[in-house]
Amino acid sequence: MYVALEGVDTSGKSTQIALLKEAYPHALFTKEPGGTKLGQALRQKVLHENLSPPTQFLLFLADRALHLEEVLKPNANKLIFSDRSLISGLAYAPYPIEQALELHRLHGLLEVLPDCVFLLKLHPKALKERMHTKTHDFIESKGLEFLEHTQERLLQACQLLGLKTHTLDASQDPKSLNKNILERLKRL
Repeated sequence: MYVALEGVDTSGKSTQIALLKEAYPHALFTKEPGGTKLGQALRQKVLHENLSPPTQFLLFLADRALHLEEVLKPNANKLIFSDRSLISGLAYAPYPIEQALELHRLHGLLEVLPDCVFLLKLHPKALKERMHTKTHDFIESKGLEFLEHTQERLLQACQLLGLKTHTLDASQDPKSLNKNILERLKRL
């Protein structure tokens, strides 16, 4: 089973991944972008350099293609948890989601889709509060309105792909949120 945790930065994905590692020590944990050696380098370049939106998108497509071949396909028989997935690639794309989806389709990047998505969503007030507590990479520096819009695009991408999606309030206590995720995973 392939489970993706999605949400904008500060939604608590990393915290939930850490808690899931405790609950599922034998599962495979990965991330997009950055789940491969090359992906780590691409991630750093995109997050910390002022690249054009099409360049960012194409680098993320390259990372996704490699991640599909090196991580997802060879481990299809395992429980996989991913910090982001192609859903984020669609949501953050500088194009309409349908157009970004078509680019994924043209390059064969829709072969492996998450079986389940946990979308951690923050209300605008909570998102604003959390954004003030950290330094920002290039994408986060686009502002609160951009991140709110991206949250909506994350849900839109899940719906467009027909994925089983659990939208959860990310402003709740991390342990309560984790309990909610674990209970839902048991029912899958």
